[in-house]
Amino acid sequence: MKKLVMTSLAAVLSPFLAMPAVAQCVSADPAAIPEIRIDPLDATGPSQFVQPFTLRFRRVGIDTSPLTVTYQIVDEDSPLQERVGMNGGPQIEWRSNDTSRNIGALRQESFALLRSGTVSFATGETTKQAGLRLFLTNLREDLPAGTYREQYTVRYWCGDPNATAANELTGVLPVVVRIPNVLSATVAGGSRHGQIDFLDFAALSRSLSISVRSTGPYTVSARTLNGGALKREGATGNAAADRIPYTMKFGGQPLDEASGASFTYPRAGLQGIQIPLDVRVADVSKNRAGKYSDTLMLTLTPAS
Repeated sequence: MKKLVMTSLAAVLSPFLAMPAVAQCVSADPAAIPEIRIDPLDATGPSQFVQPFTLRFRRVGIDTSPLTVTYQIVDEDSPLQERVGMNGGPQIEWRSNDTSRNIGALRQESFALLRSGTVSFATGETTKQAGLRLFLTNLREDLPAGTYREQYTVRYWCGDPNATAANELTGVLPVVVRIPNVLSATVAGGSRHGQIDFLDFAALSRSLSISVRSTGPYTVSARTLNGGALKREGATGNAAADRIPYTMKFGGQPLDEASGASFTYPRAGLQGIQIPLDVRVADVSKNRAGKYSDTLMLTLTPAS
């Protein structure tokens, strides 16, 4: 009876005893990668960004014999394209100074070893630095404003990667990319100034298109020189017969200078959108003959 109990216990334990532990030969210091700021609206800026940095490997254990470590940088959450953040963020590549190929790998890749770099320790050498470059490659893409963060994992093999199991060092490569909320706005045609001409006031409503590009939401407010009225040229007072009140709408939203209110509009994107500025004047039948004008100033401000 005692012999049967011992045999059963050995059978239960044997699957666990048959799995050897993976040897860890190195560790790595967290890399100091500076925060990156990219403005997609800057047409004079580069089409890609390069950030050099250093990753320091340290031996683990007492073995000081020659050692070659094969390593790659793993994107944990991007399914198809390596990015900072899960979706829609800056595309990223990693390259070591000893190879021109991308050494970044997606977590689910089948042939990840095609993307790898190496560091070699000489006898007695305890630390080794790998020179790396981080590339952001899609700076002309329509990137929404925001902060993109990710902690990247270093996967490595001690010796021959075909004969050894992989180890991982999680979170040693922190990357932060900030896309500021910026905008540009012009009157259709590319100027910052435009004109709405009512001619002989046969039509009491006219409009002008405003081109807006922005990486995030923005607010619009209005200010006028004559307090929201067209004033007759040469008039010295504020008689009703010398003023033509008007109302304004921007993208269908009323703009009221007196209230000082502003409206928040959604992100226009890198390609931009055309937004109508509509102006409607009051009845002019009781106004004196003459030339009437006013100056309208629109202020578009990135929303905080």
